[in-house]
Amino acid sequence: MGKASASKKVARAARTAGRPGVKQRNWMWPVALSLVVALGVGLVVVSRQGLEAERGSPIIGDHWHAAYGIYVCGQFLPPLTDTGPDRLGIHTHADGLIHLHPFATTVTGSRANLGAFADQVGMVLRDDRLEVQGIEVANGDDCDGEPGVVQVRVWENPLDEEGRLLEGDFTSYPPQNNEVITIAFAPEGHDIPQPPSVAQLADPLAGEEGRPLVPTDTDAGGAEGEGDAGPDGGGEPDPGGGAAEPGGTGDPVEDEQAGP
Repeated sequence: MGKASASKKVARAARTAGRPGVKQRNWMWPVALSLVVALGVGLVVVSRQGLEAERGSPIIGDHWHAAYGIYVCGQFLPPLTDTGPDRLGIHTHADGLIHLHPFATTVTGSRANLGAFADQVGMVLRDDRLEVQGIEVANGDDCDGEPGVVQVRVWENPLDEEGRLLEGDFTSYPPQNNEVITIAFAPEGHDIPQPPSVAQLADPLAGEEGRPLVPTDTDAGGAEGEGDAGPDGGGEPDPGGGAAEPGGTGDPVEDEQAGP
């Protein structure tokens, strides 16, 4: 009986050892699983890199700056500020610059555009309408006695003296590094100047790092109107403006009554 039992055990062990793949399954499964995971991670990385390459720059890790200004009927408005936390990396530091350093692929390349910036600063920018800092204007509204239209002018850099007008689809325009942009509401054909904030491109990190901003001429390009900016043609003129003539008061009525 003992011999028979031992023989059966030996035969059973021999049969088990002779089956192909029995021991291999113990280590092939985790290896195969690891390969699948590695392949998946690789595909995600390649896909993300391909997406960024397709969209172009800026990509995650870039840090670009473009000067901008809002020009309404002959006057530049004060620099805009963020209306909430900077979640995407397209924002401003109230320095008249658009800072472009994307945090996500949703705003890389062509998606790092004026639309993303407008959302961050609470501005409504359309091809036929502009709403910003309490001002609401639409194409055809009065602007210094003429119908105004929303326009966007872009210069390749501060030294570009010509610039170009965008033909439309303003929110889809992606600012490039060191560009200068003026978002304007003005009559067609009127001159649209570069914004005062163009000076900040000389030290674009000053506002971000808490250093003093480069001094600018805040009246640059605003000679067409005096006082507060607005679509009705600017602010009120200076009452009794003009310098007094020698021996006069500066008031033409009083001077005439007083005589020579």
